[in-house]
Amino acid sequence: MAGHSNIPELDKLFQEVSSYRSSKNYMELFDFIKRFKKIAPYNAMLIHMQKPGSKYVASVQEWWKEFKRVPKPGARPLIILRTFGPVSFVYELEDTEGKEFPQELQNPFKPKGEISEAEFASFVENLYFDGFRISYENYGTEYAGAVQTVNYREPYTDKNNTRYSFRIPFAITVNSNHDKVTQLATIYHELGHVYCGHLGNQELDYLPKRYGLSHQVKEFEAESVCWLLCEREGIKNPSAEYLSNYVDRNNEIPLISIDTVFKAAAKIERLRNSALKAPRKELREE
Repeated sequence: MAGHSNIPELDKLFQEVSSYRSSKNYMELFDFIKRFKKIAPYNAMLIHMQKPGSKYVASVQEWWKEFKRVPKPGARPLIILRTFGPVSFVYELEDTEGKEFPQELQNPFKPKGEISEAEFASFVENLYFDGFRISYENYGTEYAGAVQTVNYREPYTDKNNTRYSFRIPFAITVNSNHDKVTQLATIYHELGHVYCGHLGNQELDYLPKRYGLSHQVKEFEAESVCWLLCEREGIKNPSAEYLSNYVDRNNEIPLISIDTVFKAAAKIERLRNSALKAPRKELREE
């Protein structure tokens, strides 16, 4: 984590506990995280640390409301982080009892292999409001796309009829000859570079600032972000081959920031699943 004096606790753990840096264990962790689609990657990681092999987790309220199950006497809760709060407590399936649990929910990962035009368009609009311009180029088959920093200005009129401009600091180009799923994966990869702080935008305080990283670390982090997002969404995953080949050739993963990877994936998932109605406030210019 070059350029950082304060290393996140999760990264310290990955550096100090050698098993987590094992290539095989890294992929096993990611296979675990992909199954918990309703839980942020960071929280899925915490669950894996506390109880590897967990099948399904929920809060006490969720267990009763949705499944008519309750924690067994003496069951130990698992701790996850809560939005706008310290922590929350959840229980794993084997630590609950009650009505029979639906078998199909024990493996919530169901590949769908496609994305609708409407879903794709909504995501691109969200990215626009978050400071990304997406364009399409007639590239050759083997070239997927790229991201670069730019300095565009876009006019905008809000619901109160107030006019202002906002910055577009990033441009992502994707191969127009690829199908929508492949284009989506390309965008995920390039967003991984941005939200992992690889482009070094000093004026954007909401992005990490990480300098001196090797090309290998940058690519491994971006591919990891893309892998997580594609797998959790059940779509074709071009990063699978990259990570698989790396694991086959190396006993350990590069010295990446796993903390940054998980946070980047979570930010992109929120963009994917939300509906932004206006530009990010940090990009607004009077």
